Amino acid sequence: MKFCAMLALILVLASAGAVSGLETTAYQMREDFGSAPLNDGALSYYYYIPCPTYSWFWSYTGWEPNDMVGAFFTVGDQGTGGLDPLDPFSCHTVEALRVLDFAGYGTVYPGLFTVEFDLWCSDEQGCPVGGSIWSSGPYETVFGWNYVMFEPPLCVTDCAALPGPPPASPRVLVTARMVGSDGTYPAWGMDNIGSPVGLGCVMHDFGCLPALYPRPVTGNYPTIHSGYYGPNFQYCPPLWFADGADTTPDAGTYGFIELAWRLYFACEGPTGSESSSWGNIKRIYR
Repeated sequence: MKFCAMLALILVLASAGAVSGLETTAYQMREDFGSAPLNDGALSYYYYIPCPTYSWFWSYTGWEPNDMVGAFFTVGDQGTGGLDPLDPFSCHTVEALRVLDFAGYGTVYPGLFTVEFDLWCSDEQGCPVGGSIWSSGPYETVFGWNYVMFEPPLCVTDCAALPGPPPASPRVLVTARMVGSDGTYPAWGMDNIGSPVGLGCVMHDFGCLPALYPRPVTGNYPTIHSGYYGPNFQYCPPLWFADGADTTPDAGTYGFIELAWRLYFACEGPTGSESSSWGNIKRIYR
C-alpha cells in the first residue's frame, strides 16, 4: 500500500549544492500532522523549525544511476519533532517508512526515476551489518510525503545493538538506491538550518530537542544519521550532507543536515508476536 499527503510548498530560493554534482533548492512548508499510519511510535532525526509557522527544508537532486542515500535509526534514541522515545526492549517491529520527495516524477515517468528501498541491520556508524533484510522492490515516489509500508511488518530484534538478555535497541539502516534509467531525481527532502538562521528565526525543534548547530560539533548527537553511500556502499561510513547554504569546506557555519525520513514502529516485543510492556519483557529474562 502506498499513499502520500499532498502539501502546499512554497519555493523560496535556490542555492549551490553541498555534495559535488548535486543541486539544492530551499522550500518552506508545514509538517504533515494528519495522515500518519496507525502505529505505536516513530523515530526521526531531522529538524522541524517553525519560522514562524512553516519549517524550512532543502531538496537535493542530481544523482547518478545506482547511487545510494540512507539514514540509520536506533530504537530508544530521543528523536526530534516532539515524539516520545521508543521503548528499546519492545518496539522492535517496523511498520512503515516516510520519506519526502519534492519532485514526485516517479509516477509521471515510470522507470525513469525509480528507486528501491532496503532495510539492513546497522553498526554505530551507519554501515550495514550483513545483507538486506527487507526490500521494497522498484518504487515510484510521488510529490510530498511518501509512506512505504512494510507488509507484513518486520521484526528487527536480530538488529539489537544490545544483545541482552533481553535484546534491546535495534539499530537499522534504510537506503534508497536509484535503480531507474536516470538517477537525477527524486528531489530528496532534508532539513534546513541555513535559511531560518539567515532570517533570524528562533532555532528550536517543534516540541522536543533544541535545533543545535552546527551538527555534529554542537548538535544533539556525536554523529549524523543521514548520508551518501555512493554506488554499492562505496562510502561507508557515508558522506554527510552539508547545509545547502554552507560554503565553508568543513560545513563549519551551519553544519550537516538529515534526510526528512521517519520510521514507524509497533511495540510488540522482541518476537514481534504479542504485545508486552517494557517491564514484562525484562521480567521474562530474569
